Amino acid sequence: MLTSQYLLATSKEVPYDAKIISHQLMLRSGMIRKTSSGLYIWLPTGIRVLEKIKKIIKQEMTKINALEISMPIIQAEHLWKDSGRLNIYGEELLKFYDRRKNQFVLGPTNEEVVTNFISSEIHSYKELPLIVYQIQTKFRDEIRPRFGIIRTREFTMKDAYSFHINHNCLENTYNVLYKSYINIFKKMKLDFCVVNADSGSMGGSISHEFQAFSKNGEDEVAFSDDKLYSANINMAESIETINFFTKKNQTQIISNKIHTKKSTIISEKLNTPLKNQIKTFLVETNIKNTTSVAALLIRGDHELNLFKIEKIKMLKKPLVFLNEEETISLIGVEQKFLGPYGLKIPIIADVSTYTMKNFTIGSNIHKNFFINVNWNIDLPMPIIKDIRKVTKYDLSPHGIGYLNIKKSIEIGHIFQLGQKYSKKMNASVKMKNGSQENLYMGCYGIGITRIAAAVIEQNHDKNGIIWPSSIAPFEVVILPINMKKFNIIKKIANSLYQNFKKIGIDIMLDDRDEQPGVMFNEIDLIGIPHQIIISMRSINNNNVEYRERKNKENILVSIEEIVNFIIKKLKKQ
Repeated sequence: MLTSQYLLATSKEVPYDAKIISHQLMLRSGMIRKTSSGLYIWLPTGIRVLEKIKKIIKQEMTKINALEISMPIIQAEHLWKDSGRLNIYGEELLKFYDRRKNQFVLGPTNEEVVTNFISSEIHSYKELPLIVYQIQTKFRDEIRPRFGIIRTREFTMKDAYSFHINHNCLENTYNVLYKSYINIFKKMKLDFCVVNADSGSMGGSISHEFQAFSKNGEDEVAFSDDKLYSANINMAESIETINFFTKKNQTQIISNKIHTKKSTIISEKLNTPLKNQIKTFLVETNIKNTTSVAALLIRGDHELNLFKIEKIKMLKKPLVFLNEEETISLIGVEQKFLGPYGLKIPIIADVSTYTMKNFTIGSNIHKNFFINVNWNIDLPMPIIKDIRKVTKYDLSPHGIGYLNIKKSIEIGHIFQLGQKYSKKMNASVKMKNGSQENLYMGCYGIGITRIAAAVIEQNHDKNGIIWPSSIAPFEVVILPINMKKFNIIKKIANSLYQNFKKIGIDIMLDDRDEQPGVMFNEIDLIGIPHQIIISMRSINNNNVEYRERKNKENILVSIEEIVNFIIKKLKKQ
């Protein structure tokens, strides 16, 4: 590609609304342009990166005999009613009518459509197992799009679906996809980990996330010092929690009797360490009475884990926390001074509070707290649950070392769906004995547009992006200095350009009449990994200058050897 025929669309300025480095560099390097909240145009440079990502994915899908299909983004609403997910998916599901008043949704995922399709095409166990996949635009009506293309409303995704006659077959295919995903992300030179994850609205019994480490990630992963344990922060446990509910076989004692009152009331100013305090939150329940709320208690230095809390059956789904105004109306005090003492509602406390002694709580009196509070003396023992996020100071669940926590970006997620959709949508096949059995299913997603951001988050410097060769918009760029002035430079540049094109290397030739500084700055910003600089100084000695974007290494290579030199470089990467 000649730059004179290309839309570079680079910018020196950092966009005011771009807060993270990947968003900034994608805009500045001319990869994307924002049209409205969570919606982006992909420019030629961005498209070339996406196509390289897709190529790697398709190669790996071919290796495991996955068959490519294409499903419509517009889906009949009745399919979502059949699966039971129409209301569960919530407001992220964009619904609309066509001119005939038929109801549709703009697809955020394709479990319903593919299950309905396969149920009409596959009739015998002999046709299984089967894996189909597509690369398609998805739409989720995010309430707060953020982080550039990491959290958008419209995005490109690879989604695959597998179909089986039993769970063992599903499990085998799941493991094949698991390994395939690892191969895919390694080819993109991503620093990532695989963690146990919550299946959420997708459903199923087992799921794993593939998380790329990034300080700007919106997710967090917890893993042990020896890396033998890893989990999404929403699923992560400490050994304290596991011991409480399993090894100790702890029986929860909920007493309504309080012994001698020994706690002391103090004024607003607290000097108590956070780990000796208990925070109280009010949340709505499904209990049918006048209050219909419960209290959640955690240690002052901990955070609530909303995913764990949502699994508590008595609580309303989705979770609804009382705000300041509602708390004052119900209890008569601000949230800061809220405590469990005297509350005639269910009280659910985290495991970490169970062994606390002489702790501090809100008194339910304005500007006052209780100190030196103890269970079964000042307060009845509450319902004990695991409702907090783990911290890096927690002991690892397998008892060796501590947990580490890192921010990350979810780039892939795989699920063992079992018969969740096939039972509800009557997708079955005829078995060898003549019976009809519901299919077992798996689904497997990769966020293609999100991968581009994750790679940039991990590979950049003050000058711009540093792409790995496997997904760079161009593998090599030729930078001729003063090509318009010296015909010999133009001749060598064009000759090398044609030679690289003939052997299939993705090459760019900067044939503009620009100052060298402008050329170098733009190419560094775009992140092309291999650069060939042609100048009179070098060709006078029958050389060109090779420069690697990653380490700024400059090497003089003879004109005759530069093509083979680049080929060897690309093979090593």
